[in-house]
Amino acid sequence: MESDGLEALVTVGYDTASSLKAAELAARHPRVYAAVGLHPSELDHEPDYDGVLPLLSQPGVVAYGEIGLDYHWDDGPDRETQKRRFAEQLEIAIGARLPVIVHSRDCDGDMLPLLKSFAPRLTAGLVMHCFSSSAELAREYVKLGFYISFAGPVTFRNARKGDVIRAVPDELLLAETDCPYLTPVPHRGEVNYPKYVRYTIEKLAEERGRTFGEIEELTSRNARRLFAKMNAEEKI
Repeated sequence: MESDGLEALVTVGYDTASSLKAAELAARHPRVYAAVGLHPSELDHEPDYDGVLPLLSQPGVVAYGEIGLDYHWDDGPDRETQKRRFAEQLEIAIGARLPVIVHSRDCDGDMLPLLKSFAPRLTAGLVMHCFSSSAELAREYVKLGFYISFAGPVTFRNARKGDVIRAVPDELLLAETDCPYLTPVPHRGEVNYPKYVRYTIEKLAEERGRTFGEIEELTSRNARRLFAKMNAEEKI
C-alpha cells in the first residue's frame, strides 16, 4: 500500500462471513479499516444480524455497510423486504454511531424518500457508494449532507458523468475502487486493486478542472472526516 501511495483503506463486508474477514484484516494491519453489514442481495441468506452486531465495537471497524437497496435482479429479496431490512440496519448504525455506506441500484424512487426520513438522525454521516445516478439526485443527497463517492465507471468511455461529478461540493466528494469489481480504464476487464483508485481521482480532477494532487488531498481529508474512528484510534 505504501509503495502504491495509499495512506489507508476501508475494506467492506457484504454478509456476516465477509464482514468478519474485514474486521480481522483491520485488527491485523495498521493501515486497514473495516465496514460491516448485510448487502441487500444477501438478505435472503442472512435471517438476522447476530453475526454482525458483535463486530461493531471491534478496533478498526469504522462504518456500517454496505447496505441499501438493489432492484436490478429479479431473483433477489422482494422490495418490501429490502426496504424494511435497510431501515433496520440504518437503526443499527445510528445506535452504534457509525457512518453508513449505502448501495443503491435501480431504486432511486424508493431510496431518496427513505433516506430523507432518516437524515436528521444520521449524525455520524453517510456516503452514497459508487454513485451512478443523475446530477439532480446527487444535489438532493448533498442537501441532506451526504457524501457522494465515485468509482471506476466514471472512467468508462460512455460514462458522461461530468455534470454529476461537478454537482458535488468539494467537502462531500469521495473516490473509491469497489474492488475487485468495476476496474477503471486503462485496466477495465481485469481484477481491480486499491491502487487503481488513482484513475478515478484523475477523472475527478479532469472534470472539476483541478490537479490530481488537489483532488487526492481533499478526498483523503473527506474520508478521514467521514470515517472518524480512523483518527480516534490512531492506527497509522
